[in-house]
Amino acid sequence: MSHTHLAAGVLVSVVSALLYNVGFVLEKHGLQDMPSVHARRLVHLVTTLASSPVWVIGFCSMLGGLGLQVIALSLAPISVVQPIFVSGIVVLLVLSHITLKERLGRREWFAIALVGLALLSISLSLDLSSDQAGVTGGFGSLIAAALPTVAVACVFFLGADRLHDRALRGGHARAPLYGLGTGLIYGVSGLAIKAVSAIVEKHGVWLSIPHVLASPYLYAFACSSAFGLLLFQTALQRCSASVVVPVSNVVSSTYVVAVGTVIFGEHLPASNWKLALRIIGFVGVFVSVLLLANAKTAATEPEMPLIEEPVSLPAPAHDNLEGVEVGGGLGDEPSESFDTEARDPIT
Repeated sequence: MSHTHLAAGVLVSVVSALLYNVGFVLEKHGLQDMPSVHARRLVHLVTTLASSPVWVIGFCSMLGGLGLQVIALSLAPISVVQPIFVSGIVVLLVLSHITLKERLGRREWFAIALVGLALLSISLSLDLSSDQAGVTGGFGSLIAAALPTVAVACVFFLGADRLHDRALRGGHARAPLYGLGTGLIYGVSGLAIKAVSAIVEKHGVWLSIPHVLASPYLYAFACSSAFGLLLFQTALQRCSASVVVPVSNVVSSTYVVAVGTVIFGEHLPASNWKLALRIIGFVGVFVSVLLLANAKTAATEPEMPLIEEPVSLPAPAHDNLEGVEVGGGLGDEPSESFDTEARDPIT
């Protein structure tokens, strides 16, 4: 693989991340003005989403980002493309700060700086001798990995869906659970994207079109992406995008790197110091995104007791003892005689 080839993969990854996260912001803006939607009401969800021009533009932007990710994965290995793709969360954070007027604290700025250092580490770890985009992997292997993953994702999503009230115990975990569930579904979709990119790598962008259309990977990608979209829109409307999106991106990308590197037979850098830089960059990106998610969770969760509303108890009986003697008539005024008895019960 030539240096130009690899550099093109990095550049396309950056543009893909920009388009994808701009799409998230636009979708969130569109969802704010919609009635409540849920994945259980499929027809209502689809018609409601399609009725918002802002949401449709955001969806098209995300599709463009995914299309470029296919090209990027055909040019560079997963361990390079995915951390760059995840680092696009910085775009989401900055745009949320500008358009939604969200304040960035010290933790957010630290995380942004950490992303920059992590990307520098990944760029320094590029190795032309080992950084080859994988082209192996069978459909059976993908299905074997996908089925249990989808089952676990549904458990996370249903668990989050039951946490209707933040005031309830565990309500603070709702957004991260949504992120875990949708992230695993998008991780399966990412494996299918990688498989499609392997076909593109083998035949070229234009000549690969008929091969892609005849491949089961394309339809696995379409089904998993559609399912993930339904779940994700439900989560995005109910929780902060600054929490759901980072967790979802981290989970999906970690899954793709861990499972996809094995399925598609890709290799990490042969040099020890470049391998160390790759690992540092990979971990740095994900730690920074988790810091952002944790900071946003703390900022959006209200401090309140475990009960939903204060319980109104009836007033004590002595508060309404007007005209009634207490303690056998120790005084003419009930409150004073009550206090006297409390202060000096033995006379």
